[in-house]
This record gives sequence, C-alpha cells and structure tokens, in this order.
Amino acid sequence: MLLALRDADSDPADFPSDAFMDEPDPATYRQARLSPNWRQWHKAIQSEIDGILQPDRADPVTAFPPGSTVLPSKFVFKLKKLTDGSLDKFKARCTTRGDMDRTFYEEAETFAPTPQLTTFRLLLALCLKHRHMPYHYDVSQAFLQALIPEDERYYVRFPKGYIHPKGYVGAYMKKALYGHRTSGRLWSETAHRFMTDHYPTLSRSTYDECLYIGWIDTQLFIVLIYVDDFIVACADELSRARFHIDIMSTFQATYSGVLNQFLQLRVDVQTETLPTGESYPTRIELSHERSITDLCAKFSIDTDKQPPRSPMAEGLSLPIPPPDAIDRSIETPLRSLIYSLLWLARTVRPDIYYHVTYLAQFCHQPTVEALTAAKRILHYAYSTREYTLGMTIDSAAPQLTAFCDSDHAGDTATRNSVSGYCLYYHGMLIDWWSKKQKSCTALHSTEAEYVAMSEACTSALAIYNTLTEFFPSAEHITINVDNSAVQTLVTQRALSSKLKHIEVRYHAVRNWCQGPLRKFTPVWIPTDDNQFDIFTKALPITKHGVPIIDKFTARLLDIKDRRVKLVEKLRAAEAQKLHAQQRQLQQQQRQDQIVLASLQRQNLIG
Repeated sequence: MLLALRDADSDPADFPSDAFMDEPDPATYRQARLSPNWRQWHKAIQSEIDGILQPDRADPVTAFPPGSTVLPSKFVFKLKKLTDGSLDKFKARCTTRGDMDRTFYEEAETFAPTPQLTTFRLLLALCLKHRHMPYHYDVSQAFLQALIPEDERYYVRFPKGYIHPKGYVGAYMKKALYGHRTSGRLWSETAHRFMTDHYPTLSRSTYDECLYIGWIDTQLFIVLIYVDDFIVACADELSRARFHIDIMSTFQATYSGVLNQFLQLRVDVQTETLPTGESYPTRIELSHERSITDLCAKFSIDTDKQPPRSPMAEGLSLPIPPPDAIDRSIETPLRSLIYSLLWLARTVRPDIYYHVTYLAQFCHQPTVEALTAAKRILHYAYSTREYTLGMTIDSAAPQLTAFCDSDHAGDTATRNSVSGYCLYYHGMLIDWWSKKQKSCTALHSTEAEYVAMSEACTSALAIYNTLTEFFPSAEHITINVDNSAVQTLVTQRALSSKLKHIEVRYHAVRNWCQGPLRKFTPVWIPTDDNQFDIFTKALPITKHGVPIIDKFTARLLDIKDRRVKLVEKLRAAEAQKLHAQQRQLQQQQRQDQIVLASLQRQNLIG
C-alpha cells in the first residue's frame, strides 16, 4: 500500500503494474489513487468519463454559467467478478448526487419498474416448458442512452479530485446520468420504446411491466428487462439473430451468449441437442456459492469449525431487548449481515428464509444474541453452499401448485402467528415467502391457517394472472393445506360464526375457492407431507430418528440430484487420475524396454 497521495498530474504508468491485487472496493477517489490497482482504476475512470462526454450525451464545459444549478458527482468503484471468483473487470461509475437537486418531482416522474425475482424464475420455467434457450444482453452505460427533455437538463461537476486532461470541470447533460432521480424513469421509457418500435407483436405484461411476451412468425418470444440486462428466450435462431442486430444497432450492448450469470447468481443451463443440431434446456440450476464464500470472509466466519446442522436452534425465541441490552455498536454489521442473508434467501435459498426474516426484526434493536444467530445461519449456508435451486420440468404435475402453512402464535413476543407459502409451476419452485400475521392475532390454529391460505392465494393469483394473460388456461390452482377444517371453511357457502371477527379482506379466499370466480382447488394433505413447515418455525435436526432438516430442504432445493452429480464428478476425476497414472506407467515401461534393447545390442557388438 502506498503511503503518500499521488499528485493529481501524476502518470498512472509510474505506479503499480497491471498485476491484480484483491482488495476492498475503494469508497472514494482518494482511496482509488492510493490503491495498488490504481492503473486499472484509472483506465476504468477514463473509460467512464469518455462515455459521458460523447457528443450526443453531454457538452463538456470549462466553467459553469453564473446562476446555473450544478449538481456534484462522485465515483462508485466496483471490482466485478465472475461466478467462479475470477476477475471480470474494474468498474468506475460516475454518479450525480441526485439528492442535491432541489427540483420537486412527482412520483410518476421518478418511478421506474423493476421485475420481481419471481418473474425471473417464471421466465426460466417457461424456457424449460417451451424448450427455449435463455440469452443474455448487457447494455453498457444504459442510463446515458436515455434522452433528457430540454426543460429537465442540468449541469454536473466532475468528482472531487479528478482533473480532466483537457481542463474540463464538468458537463451539461443531454442524456441521463446515474444517480439522478429521473434517470431510472427515462431509461425505462427508452427501453420500452425500443421494444414497441421493433417488436409491436409483443405485449407488455400488466402485472410486471418489465416482461414482454408474444409471437414472432408463430414462434413464442419472451423478453425480460432488468434495468440494463435483457434476457431473451426463443427457440427460433432467426428471431434471436434479428433481436441481436436490433439491440446492437440501437444501444451499446454486450452479448454474453447463453445466460450463465445474473445478479451475482450462477445460472447453469444443462442442454440436450436434437438431431437437427438445435439445443434446448433440460435443467436449470441457480446457486450463490461464491457470494456465500465472500460473505464468510467479510463477516469473519471461521469455516474450519464444525458447522451447525441446522440454520437455527430448535425453539429459539429471542425476547424483545430492554434498552440496556441494545448494543448500537453492532447495528451496522447486523443490518449488513441480515440484508445479505435476505438476498440469499429470496433468490436461491428458501431453506433459510424463515430464520432470516425472524432475525430481521432485531435490526433496529440489535443484540449480541441476534448477531450470533445470524452468523450461525451464514455458517450453515457455507456448509451447504453446494446446494442449488434446481428446475426441471414435470409435465405430469399441475400447472400451478401452492402449499401454505402457519404456526399458531409462533412469535412468543407478540403472540402473532407465522404464515408460510410456496408455489410450483409444473413441479418447479418459483415463489416463496414467510411472514408474521401482523394485522390480526389468531385465536386458534384454524383461524391462523385460514389467514395464511388467504395470503397465499393472493400471491399465487399474481402469477396465475400473468400466465393467463398470455397463455389462456382454465386449469385451477391446486392449493395444499394440512388443516381439514380450513378446507371445509373455504368451500362451504355459509360463513362460520367463528370467523366473522376476521378482517374482510381475508374472506376473499372463499370467493376464489367456490362460485363463478373460482380459481383454486383446496386439497388436504397430511402434516408430514407439507413441505413448507420449514418456513414457519425452526425445525428440529431430527424427528423420530429422521433428519427432518435434510428432508424438507431436499424437497425444496433438489439436493439429491446435486449430491449425485457431485459424486459422479469425483468418480470421474478419480478415473481420470487413474488413467493418467496408467499411461505414465506404460510410457515408463516402454522407455525401459528401449534402454534394455540398446544395452543388448551393445553387448552383441562388443
């Protein structure tokens, strides 16, 4: 590490080489200048500034007009890595301080839609069902390709410490810059215009505005836009080639081929090839293995210790801490750890969802016990980091199957019940959640299950409506519940007097399970077969000698297939190693035979 700050006019070539040194991302321009990786950061900064100062994006200025509004800016540095941990690129993003803009904006002027993670998993499920390959496009400097209306344009001052080689101090922005409150909306409108101008046959989903589905020349075509990422699913190579030409000619984009990384997720698409040479996906696996390893290093988890066998001790109940037990010194680490675990749980690890959401209530009142429990969850996630969310189409399974469950008065501090839910599309898990029933306190277990079923139906309807918007189907959603009384209550015509005190909004489930608005078919299942029990309470490690944690987790994450694949991989490596040893032994034997023959010839001549 350099001890002195480099001069502003120093040449980056005078400082450490292109050798990559893994270090925390610089928080400021000053830290970047002191970094051993300054050469790479300097290249990233220049690339970012050159992109901003393109003639159609901004006009550089050497001085700002008197009385003009000038927004400050800063660099955000990020060392981007691939899912295997190898270096991808050094990224320096110049962002404006949008919070310094005193202009009043309506909500409609700043709102920009972002797809839900459930929509992303639904897209992958549709790829498996319709045999479409998912392809990935990344638009470079996306916001800088969105035009700002003339009456909304602004001046931006370059980040503190940065000196442009030509003496520019800032720029007058004609296109949107990251950090401004209207930039997201402007880019969203630009991306939508691109889709409507080039693909008028595709329809924008009413329930998720980032999803476009339609038909091009009788071929199904799906596009999902996540800010600057375009995920395209199609079976026709000509349609994909046309999209490739359109997006490359309209934006500055990067084509990554078949989807393999998205939002730090590792996406493993397994394929089969038809006799015609075309490939189609047969299985898709999502994992967060590298992110879990990085989190363990960040929060100093001793991974050499014996890992816990479950995310949380059975029956763990942390009381609401008194004021003298709250430790504000660990508030920031606890919040950071909880938010990181929530991202893991919401994307690919539903087996820790309940445990993380339970600890999330202690973010504003941190305690040492809560931080210890959160670190245990992370250690458990590390010991099971090879688990993946596997998706394989099951044509025999119903189109949509939901499971719901509740733990009556599960929260010992407030006596609120806990609801849990998961949804399968043709046997593929695409949605799940676990939350407290905050709006009411259930008087008995049937009431708690009734509320949980109503909340589950509300979530499942969003997916059902999205599907029927593009794929009309009369098939009802099968919702499984382990309380027979609830099955009777939602299907009978008369409302039981025991439920009349419940809020009106929960009674909508009765209309969804009977009558002309029926969309659900309730089915009773035994408690042991309800696989969402893992999301309503901390389960014991074993129950009647059965490893219950592994049983429920295996159902959700397809662990069995993953373990079989790992065993096969190890066996293949051992076979390859044995084959190499045999080849080496044969080569040695041949060399010995050659030497022996040579000695025999010398003896004969002598």
